[in-house]
Amino acid sequence: LSVIIITLNEERNLPNLLNDLIAQSYQQFEVIVVDSMSTDSTVSVAESYKDRLSLSTVVMSSRGVSLGRNTGAANANCERLLFLDADVRLKPDFLERSLNYLEKKQLLISGGRIGSCGNDGWEIRAGMALFDWGMMVMQYVFPTSTGACIFSSRIVHEKIGGFDLSIQLCEDCDYVSRASKSFRYRMLPYHFGFNSRRLKQDGLIKTGFTYLRACLLYTSPSPRDRG
Repeated sequence: LSVIIITLNEERNLPNLLNDLIAQSYQQFEVIVVDSMSTDSTVSVAESYKDRLSLSTVVMSSRGVSLGRNTGAANANCERLLFLDADVRLKPDFLERSLNYLEKKQLLISGGRIGSCGNDGWEIRAGMALFDWGMMVMQYVFPTSTGACIFSSRIVHEKIGGFDLSIQLCEDCDYVSRASKSFRYRMLPYHFGFNSRRLKQDGLIKTGFTYLRACLLYTSPSPRDRG
């Protein structure tokens, strides 16, 4: 398993995720931290974990979420890929249970279910639960996912040409949508801790409507299908 983490000024959040990875019951993985020209100490923080994780860092010369994920995949040594945002949290058995489920169901592409990190108000928790429920329902019709936690594989990534660099919002929805046209997609039955800072910053309702419009645009047909 290659765990790909994209970063941009994440010196405060990244250690939490890296410590979660150290604590995983499943340990057969490498970590690739792809940094988008951070102006803080994100890269040095990541490199300080090299004695505790099989970790490498890649510092890009330009910024971009899709570019970062594609760069991580290009530097991965394993067939199974896991794309994570730097501010997510994982329970100690998350990798083990997820990989077992993917193997059992023979899935090459899957998304984690979003859950609260534990310090959110009821409005935020309710909003995330609603979004999580929506993705669970949509997986059978128009598969979508949050890019904060996507399991993929080299064969899927190369088949669809990776993340679309031309998409600035909901590139994760487009990635899953295109992948589901060639490979069976299902959500994992397990939650990861989703950081709600963007929901709090931009407002729950505004953020929800913004992502809803983007998801509807990039689910079916995809931009590449439209030519």
